[in-house]
Amino acid sequence: MFQFWYRFIPKAVSVIEIGQGNLYYDRIVQNELHAYMGSVFEDMCRYYTLEQGIQGVFGNFLTKVGTWWGTEVLDSAAGKYQQSADIDVVGISDIDKTVVLGECIFKNEKMDKEVYDTLIRRSAVIQGKYRIVKYLFFSLSGYSDWFHTTPDSNIMLFTLKDLYH
Repeated sequence: MFQFWYRFIPKAVSVIEIGQGNLYYDRIVQNELHAYMGSVFEDMCRYYTLEQGIQGVFGNFLTKVGTWWGTEVLDSAAGKYQQSADIDVVGISDIDKTVVLGECIFKNEKMDKEVYDTLIRRSAVIQGKYRIVKYLFFSLSGYSDWFHTTPDSNIMLFTLKDLYH
């Protein structure tokens, strides 16, 4: 709530005071709201992961949850190249050296296999230090058929509704 306030309200106090808050919302806030909510959604997913991890839902006892940022090396027809990369949710159990990894997609389209492939590829940076027990996927708009037919039992799927049941 405070983040929303400081991002949008100070810019338009005068507009809101004269009773034109709806116009400000329609012209400015509505256009930026989806991008703003992406980072909020990621925070919600990390909090949910910690809460569920403390309860043992993932088969381990999580002691901390955060994000991983770094670089990954990729192959292309032109050769190898580096690009910046992140993993949205990294839930660590320092007790048994296990981890859950997750991706959060706040879009009006279903999550597809490409997101899974990217997370699996990026998980290589974690595997040497921790044993991965689950891959978590959080989606605003649900999942493609691929997710519902994959035999990978280490996948857990969540929607916004699941976060606040």
